Amino acid sequence: MEKNKIFLSHRHSDTQSDCHRIRETLEQEFGEDAVFLDIENLEPGIRFADAIDKALKESKVVLVAIGPDWFGDPDENGVTRLFQEKDWVHREVSAALSRPDTRVIPLLLKGASRPTADQLPEDLKELADLQTFEISITRWKYDLGVLVEALAKLIPRKKKPDPEPTPRPRPMPLPKPQKSWWGRNYLWVLGVFVVLMILMISSEEFQEGFQAGLNGTEMGIENEGFSDDEINKLREENPTGNEIYDQLSGSNSEANELDIQDISGYWLLSDNQGNTSTLVFNQDNNDFEFVEYNVFNVAIGQGSGSIDENQLSADYYNSLVQINGNLKLSSTSNGQSWSGTIYFPVLETSTSITLKRINP
Repeated sequence: MEKNKIFLSHRHSDTQSDCHRIRETLEQEFGEDAVFLDIENLEPGIRFADAIDKALKESKVVLVAIGPDWFGDPDENGVTRLFQEKDWVHREVSAALSRPDTRVIPLLLKGASRPTADQLPEDLKELADLQTFEISITRWKYDLGVLVEALAKLIPRKKKPDPEPTPRPRPMPLPKPQKSWWGRNYLWVLGVFVVLMILMISSEEFQEGFQAGLNGTEMGIENEGFSDDEINKLREENPTGNEIYDQLSGSNSEANELDIQDISGYWLLSDNQGNTSTLVFNQDNNDFEFVEYNVFNVAIGQGSGSIDENQLSADYYNSLVQINGNLKLSSTSNGQSWSGTIYFPVLETSTSITLKRINP
């Protein structure tokens, strides 16, 4: 017969409520079938003595719960119940001590003291020599945890079920962004520009000026009667082609430095309490809008806002709880992740959140 159970011996009038709490914790760690508490585990129609004897044979550990009233009330002759042979606590502890393959642990509860040998019946005196374990009311959770770890060296823990996989939201197709006016009409603008250039190049004035440039003359200057000093002054006051090019190059460099962060796509939102959701962004230059989905791929919120360099701000509405909020985020990783807070004006509370880009 396999011995893999824990027998919890106690006197009902002494430690019954504490033993119920201990039994619940032990069942969570070792399984309901691994813990025997007489009232809870007796089957209908079974003799009490037979059930106790069967449980003791299957138990590898016997916890003897000792409280202030463990000895029991005295009878008319002044003999406490523990000294009476028909007392069930006496019989349980005596039977457990007689089994060499059973570990007996005296469990002190409610501030009870360790019984001495001269306080015990003859067949229970061995209990005074065993190492006791105390569970204090003020350290209940800690002490019980230490007891569980000690029992786990003797009794196998129950196998815990594997956690269910967290469902990932099904990717939602991003709405196709609308093209700007320039995106829709740039071919027409370029066509008109080319036509104008062709007309200008083919004009007589352009041809005359081009030919004059090849000949080293200034078109129109001689006809206006400017002196050489006046012509040199005009050249000094007006920029050359290289100067104009340098100015344009500098402007382009400044424009490149103000590149807009691209946040379109899927992002994982996390708060400091471990809650997560998925945000799907659609961006148009500095402006953007987004939809929030929970882990079951159900839309629970939406919002819109704008980006200013590495600062992101947006108005937010949670349709699940029907509450408005404001997002204030910043990025120190070139737009790869964002962190900040979401503030709910109605509740006057704010929560720290982070955004990290994900691949759907």
